[in-house]
Parts: sequence; C-alpha cells; structure tokens
Amino acid sequence: MKLHHVGIVVGDLDSYGQRYAEVLGCAASSPVIHDPIQRVYVQFWKDPAGALIELIAPASEDSPVWRDSQRGGGLNHLCYETDNIDRQLELALSQGGMLTREVSPAIAFGGRRIAFVYFLEVGLIEFVETESAANPT
Repeated sequence: MKLHHVGIVVGDLDSYGQRYAEVLGCAASSPVIHDPIQRVYVQFWKDPAGALIELIAPASEDSPVWRDSQRGGGLNHLCYETDNIDRQLELALSQGGMLTREVSPAIAFGGRRIAFVYFLEVGLIEFVETESAANPT
C-alpha cells in the first residue's frame, strides 16, 4: 500500500483552498468534482513536495460529512492505494475494522473502487484500488 492523500472536511472549497495555497503553498491539482454517490464535492490540492490533500465539502445536509463541516471540519481520513482492494478489505476487517459503506466506484478516481473502513484506534481509512487493478491488461 501507498499513501495516496489526506482527506480534510471543509465548509467551503474555494475559501479553504485559497488558505491552503496561502499558508502551505498548495496548488489545485483537480477541478471541483461532485460525487453524488458520496454526496460530497471534492478538490485535490498538491503541496510543494507533491503530497495530495483532498478537500471535502458536503453536497447536501444528508452528506456523511455535513455534521463535521458544521463543526469546523478537519482531518477526515487517510487514503491508501492498494493493488487488491478485496484482499485489503478482508485483512482490514479481520483486524477489527468496520466497513462504513459498500465498496463503490469513485468519480474522483475515474471509477476506480473505493472503500472506507473505520478502526477505533486508527480512525477512518479509505482504500482506493490502483489504476492497474481497476484496468487489468
């Protein structure tokens, strides 16, 4: 596995994006993406060293991040890229993780499958399958 990005809930993508640019020197690396499955808007930002930050804003009041955005937001999850999401989920669940919703395709990743697993001691972890796993040749 490889760390892909850090997900941060924000109240507004534009204003928080500008603050990440001003304070950390980040630059937008994607357009704003609406994901109706996750009920969020996301935008990826890259810091000067190349690390990705995903800013996440709720698309509606029934969004899973709505409450967090109303409380000021903050760290939501770490995302790891994996060659075998099914095997990774088996391992995560055997280690006490709880699947928070069904595995689903993500618009932000061109339809690659993602899964969110919550660990009491670790927090929320997102797994995203690698491009090669999603498009085997």
